[in-house]
Formats: sequence, C-alpha cells, structure tokens
Amino acid sequence: MEEIQDTNTTTLKVLMVPWLAHGHVIPYLELAKKLSNTNVFSIYFCSTPIILNSINQENLPKNIQLEEFPLPLSIQLPSHHHTTNGLPKNLLSTLIQTFGEADSTFAKILDSLCPDLLIFDGFQPWAPKLASSRKIPAIHFMIVGSASISFFYHHYLYAGIRNFPFSGIFLKDYEVKQLQLAAEMNNIGPDVAFYAVEKSHEIILTNTCNEIEGKYVDYLSTLSNKKVIPVGPLIRETKITIENEENSKIIQWLDKKDESSCVYVSFGSEYFLSKEEIEDIAHSLELSELSFIWVHRFPLGEEINIENALPKGFLDRVKEKGIIVEKWAPQARILEHASVGGFLCHCGWNSILESLHFGVPLVTMPMHLEQPTNSRMVVELGTAMEVVRDENGKLNREETAKVIRNVVMEKNGGEKVKAKVKELRKTIREKGEEEFDQVVKKLWHLSTKIK
Repeated sequence: MEEIQDTNTTTLKVLMVPWLAHGHVIPYLELAKKLSNTNVFSIYFCSTPIILNSINQENLPKNIQLEEFPLPLSIQLPSHHHTTNGLPKNLLSTLIQTFGEADSTFAKILDSLCPDLLIFDGFQPWAPKLASSRKIPAIHFMIVGSASISFFYHHYLYAGIRNFPFSGIFLKDYEVKQLQLAAEMNNIGPDVAFYAVEKSHEIILTNTCNEIEGKYVDYLSTLSNKKVIPVGPLIRETKITIENEENSKIIQWLDKKDESSCVYVSFGSEYFLSKEEIEDIAHSLELSELSFIWVHRFPLGEEINIENALPKGFLDRVKEKGIIVEKWAPQARILEHASVGGFLCHCGWNSILESLHFGVPLVTMPMHLEQPTNSRMVVELGTAMEVVRDENGKLNREETAKVIRNVVMEKNGGEKVKAKVKELRKTIREKGEEEFDQVVKKLWHLSTKIK
C-alpha cells in the first residue's frame, strides 16, 4: 500500500453494485469499508432506495457515498419490493427480470460518475458490457463460497464428461431436484448463473480465504482462466450492532451460562421454515437438553403468533433453557460470546464465515440453493457436523439432537470439530490483513492499466 501512495496521491473511484439481497449487500458493504480504509479508493455504493435506506449512514467512512439506482416502477413490483427482503416468492423472477433490464439507468450512472473501476454482482448482464464500452475494468465480486461455485461451474462445463475432482463436495438426489425446481421457477439457467464469472476482467474477487478454501480457489481459477483472489472473510464489526433492551437481555442471559454450553440457532434473514421444520427443530432442541437461543422469522406481512407456530407446550417446557427471538438478533455478538458452543444454521455463506471467524463449531442443516455444498465444505474442513436426513430430505429428530449434543458437548467427534475451528480462527485472523494488501495493489494496477 505504501508503494501505491508514494507514487500517486490521487484516489481512484470505485463503483460497487450488489444484487438486491441483504446476503449480498452486507459483504459488498464490508468490502467497500475495507477498500475505503486504505485511503486509496473512493467508493460509490449503488443500490435501490429501499436498500440504501436500510444502511446506517452514520457508521460509514466519509469516502463511501451512497448512490441511488431506481428501478422501473410497476403495479406488480412497487418500490418497496425492490429488494429480496420480504419479497413474496412469486415475485423473485420479476425482480430478477426488472433488475436485468435496468441497463439504460445504469448507463446514466456510469456516465455521471465516470468511475475508474466497477465491482459487480450477479443478475446484471449490462454491468460488464457497459463498463467495457467505456474502458472501465469490471470485476466480479463473488459473495458465495469457492467450493460451491467451482462445483456448479465444473458441472456446467463438463457435465457427463469429467467428475468433480473433490469427492467431499456433492449433492444428494433430492437436493438436485430442489435446485432444478428453483432454477426453473425463477428462470435462472447456467448462462445467467455464470456470466459474471466469465465476463469479469482478468480477476475475480471472492469472499473467502485460502485457509478455508484454498484448493477450491485454485480450481476455480483453472476453470475460469482468471485469477481468483480471496478478500475475506468479510465480517461485520460487532461494535456497530444495534443496541436495544431485547439485545441486552440476550447478552445478559448468555452471561449467566457456562462456557461453550449453549447452541445458537438461526436460518438466515430470507429463508422461512415450514410448520414441519419448526416442529422438527423444536423437538430436536428439547431432546438435546441444551440451552439455546433460537431466532424465528416469518415472511413479511404474515402475522403469526410464535406460540402457535411451535409445538404445544414447548415454550413452557424449555423456559429455563431457551430464548426465542423474533425477527432479528445481534448474531455477531452472540457468536463471539464465550457461552456459545455451537451454531445450528442453514449454511448461508455469511453465517459460515461469521461462525469460523468467532471460532464457533457448526451444526449444519442446509435448506436450499448452494447451502448443501457449503455444508459439505465445512464438514470436509473439519469445522462442522451435518444433521442426518433421509433420502427424501426429512429430518430425524433424535439424530439431530444427537449431532447438536456431540458438537456442543464435544462427544463422538465434536471435540475434533471444536479444536479445528479454534485453530482456524487464529490462522485466518493472523493472515487476513496481509492478503488484503495484495488485493488493493491488484485493483489499483488494473484500474490504471486500462486507461
């Protein structure tokens, strides 16, 4: 970094455009903060007004500017639905299509800002095309794991010709069917899924690190014929977590528990459990006899009484052991607490990275999309144990309870998982800043070389 600043004191302008989901916006925003903190780049963070309104501007560095990217309004897709947060399932394909047709609006933004570099996401085929026509390098920032992307990209390129070279990553038959159905429902073909990888200029950024996914980073570089560069793991700072009475109660409750004795349970902000899944998880937690914090979310507009959603009498039976939190909880603060000994989660990539960053072993219960392959990766890494499902994907309550207990109580392999995750936590924290310096230098040279 010193080499860059000594030779040129002019900062470069970077335009960043994430997909309209909080699971994408969060890592893009964290990357923006890390880039801005170098004083080498000025960042224009571009998204729809509904998403920008959800960002706490008080905590942003001065050299990050929020830039509105309004989508066309329609009766079917009003502006409050210009985000996947709370979006009805039947409107996802409409949002993808609307975003994919926003090229004229984006062209005006490019011409107005004249950035030196564009960092773009999925579902925006116009981004690299428009940037290239203006001699602006367009770099894809991939917010999902390299193991999952390399697995799916390999099968896109070599289906029926070559086996994926890493046997630890695979899909079960019912997971393949679920994925195919989701792709058909939302009209997402492989050309849509991988265009960003193929159109990225020379390099691809990915939210991971070599200590977690080194061999998959290398294999994705081979598949794409581009240098894949890890920039993570990108983790939200706990000091900016919203404080309120509910959050304080959670931390105070944890303060009274023994070290590594509790399990934290959350399935992300945009996956909603079915009635059957809620009952299975509730019974499994009860059978585990462990203390727990369980975050419950329901689709926007569905006013569901939490007591009615849970098995009859469940809240009374676990009132000494469990806390049910509705809608939102300070996940990072919970995971860094000494009383948390395991994280039962859906294997969203941000949740995995936070768990590894804070040294909390995972109990994985993948639900859909790339979550099964994410799960297989952390199991292969030695930092997780996956819950047991039958050939149709149904949970076994007793076996799920057993896996949870094994991880938290360090039995039947759980002790190895806990030791591995603590070792990895130390390694990724020590090497993170050193690797990011190389990212900054590469982006600088790409930005200036093409001019």
